[in-house]
Amino acid sequence: MMNAYIVGTSLVCNLGDSPLSITRKLKNLNQDNYLDHLKEVFKERLFYSIDSSKTSHLERYHEILDKVIFNAIKDANLTQEEQEELHIFIGSTSMEMGSNEECRASYKNHTSDSLFKNIGNGAIGEYVKQRLSSKYKALLFTTACTSSVNALAYAAKMIEQKQIKSAIVIGLELFNQSTYGGFSSLMLLSKNQVYRPFDKNSDGIILGEGCSAIILSSKPKTPSDFKYYSSANICDNYSETTSDPSGIPIFNTLEQCLSKSNFSLKEIDCIKAHATGSENNNSSEAKAIKMLFEKYNATTPVTSLKPILGHTLGACGTNEIVLMLYAIQAGFLPATLGFETPAEDVVFTPLKAHTPTTQKAAILFNYVAFGGNNSSILLSNKD
Repeated sequence: MMNAYIVGTSLVCNLGDSPLSITRKLKNLNQDNYLDHLKEVFKERLFYSIDSSKTSHLERYHEILDKVIFNAIKDANLTQEEQEELHIFIGSTSMEMGSNEECRASYKNHTSDSLFKNIGNGAIGEYVKQRLSSKYKALLFTTACTSSVNALAYAAKMIEQKQIKSAIVIGLELFNQSTYGGFSSLMLLSKNQVYRPFDKNSDGIILGEGCSAIILSSKPKTPSDFKYYSSANICDNYSETTSDPSGIPIFNTLEQCLSKSNFSLKEIDCIKAHATGSENNNSSEAKAIKMLFEKYNATTPVTSLKPILGHTLGACGTNEIVLMLYAIQAGFLPATLGFETPAEDVVFTPLKAHTPTTQKAAILFNYVAFGGNNSSILLSNKD
């Protein structure tokens, strides 16, 4: 069996579009200046937005996708031939929904004859295929908030099984009215306009834009490249929109991922929790982590990255992985900004301050999606 390594990454989010700009801003954020930071971020609307000179959704998503794709290829130092050999995996909740909304608005204003830009999501895969000059059609994953992490796990397993040698995994989520209105109608959006996962004063989700790319290869490029060790995917049939309040399905996903990796919990440097900030997710995931600590009779730091990026839905898998790897390369584990006092079921304290770490780490990433799709993935660059 071959191994799958992360040899290139890129991320475009509200903090910037390069590892240097993103890690600088992240490192300068702390509990004291977080609220002032959010006031600036939410100046126009309650949403973590990507800066762009483009106003058209179609132009924005092409610009952002191109930047992410070619920044990752540059980071991996791929030749043109290697670029063309990349298999394409895309994870997103909304795909091109914003472009279709834009097209429909133009039709209603009588400035276009087309009611839809595209029917289905195939066009986004074709666009990436053409930009890469890839020999292969794209595989698209739409499993709600686990979309891009499932895409990453699937690509890694295909490399392990020698079905492919390399892949680019893309997570994409951009603003659209349908998603925003849907979460608003479910009354899941924060009214206090502060993201506080696991906190007793948490009052909901704040959505965000983000796009990222991860290049996987069967061979590492550098000794510090992170290796895929294991993943687990378990479906929770308790409800379409909420997790089993016992936390057992989430615990089973975390535990299965950990046991398949041959790591002990003591060897894990951090758990990156899904931590959407909704009451149900706060409680069920906290119970799951508590059960994991009890099973292994050990603890490890826990953090959430959504107060930094916003909830980027189907793209949060790759977005949060890339952000975490950026932070580790810069020598720290990111804090759970906005956290003050644990909620009732939270028996651990998430990292309240950025914590120094070596550039060698093992991270257990956890994700929970609408429809009951739970996924965990373990990545490490430890010797």
